[in-house]
Amino acid sequence: MWTAENRERYKDDGRRYPSNLTDVEWGLVRPLFEIYPTLTKDIREMVDGCLYLGAEGCRWRSLPKEFGPWQTVRGYRDRFRRDGVWADAAALLTPAARARLGRNPVPSTGIVDSQSVVSGPQKGERGVDGNKKIKGIKRHVLTCSFGFVLAVFVSAANLHDTLGLAPLLERAGAAGWDLERVKVDGIYAGPTVRAAAERHGVAVQVSVRDPATRGFAPLPLRWRIEATFGTLGNRYRRLTRNLEQSADAAENLVELANLRRILRVLNRPAQVQAW
Repeated sequence: MWTAENRERYKDDGRRYPSNLTDVEWGLVRPLFEIYPTLTKDIREMVDGCLYLGAEGCRWRSLPKEFGPWQTVRGYRDRFRRDGVWADAAALLTPAARARLGRNPVPSTGIVDSQSVVSGPQKGERGVDGNKKIKGIKRHVLTCSFGFVLAVFVSAANLHDTLGLAPLLERAGAAGWDLERVKVDGIYAGPTVRAAAERHGVAVQVSVRDPATRGFAPLPLRWRIEATFGTLGNRYRRLTRNLEQSADAAENLVELANLRRILRVLNRPAQVQAW
């Protein structure tokens, strides 16, 4: 049943597509993008075009004409990727998003996991995850305790999960995140994990399932990263499989989707701050 609160929450806000930024969201990231000069289309159209592609998962040639020539949008996407704008914006806004959700703005706990994804027919490195029987890539992701991505590393699917921990911690440190501990599952064990933990000064804590628990039960805190994988895969169709030709492009798409999630949290009405 529609209530006045629901009508206000879901009313048409004037955007052409749901993936487009609102005026408030654009105001938060505008300083990072307005430094790029444009000759024809406004830079905001280029940003919205990139977000549309990530959300809808279409081909570049199928990008709506309102965003301008697809070649132009793709050119700006490549520039944003080269300069790391999506990750930089997310790093700046993550503390504000966490504070809005009632958390400490600076995360001290991280969560690490990986996700194997089938690759499309395009060129690019790929491997076979023998455990999950998937041929494609593997996304190694480090999130904060609320599921916002702090670092991402993409490899061929046959790379063991433990080998992805060191690159994640290195990238998180380079982005300015000073973590005290990371939560992992039982596969993250052995000398490789211990060496990475000692080098970066973090405690690796393995989350184990209670033997007395029957049926499905989410592991405390670690379920956040599973929710992140679910959100990214369901709301950003370009991530349902790997359609990028390079690991850098695949990582960039995760960073784009993560920034969009953070902006939604910051633009969300105060009374609906649930996950």
